[in-house]
Amino acid sequence: MKNIKKFLFLLFFLALYQSILFFPSCKHEPDAFSNLDTICFETQVLPIMQISCGISSCHNASTAKAGFISTDYYSVMGAVSPGNANGSELYKVITNINSTEGMMPPDRPLSKEQRTIIHIWIEQGAKNLFCSGDTTGHGGNIVNPDTICFTQYILPLLQSSCATTGCHDNITQEEGYNFTTYAGLMDDPESIVPFDPNESKVYEVIITNDLGDRMPPSPYSPLSDNQKEMFRRWVSEGALNSDCPDLACDTLNPILFGEQIYPLIDRSCIGCHNTTNASGGVMLDSYLKIKYYSETIRNGEPIIIGVVKKHTGFIAMPPYGTLDECTIRKMELWIEQGMLDN
Repeated sequence: MKNIKKFLFLLFFLALYQSILFFPSCKHEPDAFSNLDTICFETQVLPIMQISCGISSCHNASTAKAGFISTDYYSVMGAVSPGNANGSELYKVITNINSTEGMMPPDRPLSKEQRTIIHIWIEQGAKNLFCSGDTTGHGGNIVNPDTICFTQYILPLLQSSCATTGCHDNITQEEGYNFTTYAGLMDDPESIVPFDPNESKVYEVIITNDLGDRMPPSPYSPLSDNQKEMFRRWVSEGALNSDCPDLACDTLNPILFGEQIYPLIDRSCIGCHNTTNASGGVMLDSYLKIKYYSETIRNGEPIIIGVVKKHTGFIAMPPYGTLDECTIRKMELWIEQGMLDN
């Protein structure tokens, strides 16, 4: 919300309307909705539809259950009557939370906040608005600068700690789970419950102290407190399939080990290359170990650069996905600048 007063007003408004959500005969004054901040489809409504309805085997383009697709504005509008939430099929099914047959999503209801966002959006005319000053062109996945982005933070963490050979990679798929992609992670609706980390099985197993249930399993190292918190925040913010690359690659200023190099290694490498799980005999869980593979030359270049660039003669790392050019360039510059522990 734009300011605290409007936010408090909205909370009051949500509580007021919660008592009348299920009475179609009630009429609301249009001014009540026009006085609220505009709800924008691309940045507020569409992400809810994508992660809750437009998933594999449900209402995506390939499945289209009941003939409904929820992955774009024009498809969603087939179930919406602009200005009339109670007359919109979309709103009816997401608020039918007391029915085991007519509720959507069928396995769990949307949160009160999510239902109200859709309610207000419809009452405001269900417009196809994109309300953001951001010009990155990321479409519906625009996020705030402090938001945890899936592609840059969560996916590397999963791939290095869970999607390893013999576990949840795309070949083994232990217990049916494939954590090498967003679609694989979200395939089981109980694995990740958007906005609710405490109901998300993946989050539960990474924070538990029970060695029999903990993931990664013993004797592998558990995720760090920072990694657990990062995962919790991502789920709490909606578990979006967000991609937030650097808009500009800053290679003019000194590259700092503590702020740029170690966080990258921590989320992309340490899950496989730590003291208890030194894949290939390689450990990267300290400055000295990272420095060793950065200053050791093979085939005319530092080992750590050869592997992330996936050059011939090196074992390609990470095994799934590729680091972006800006990130690799920063690693090269850190090495060129003397591999300082700064």
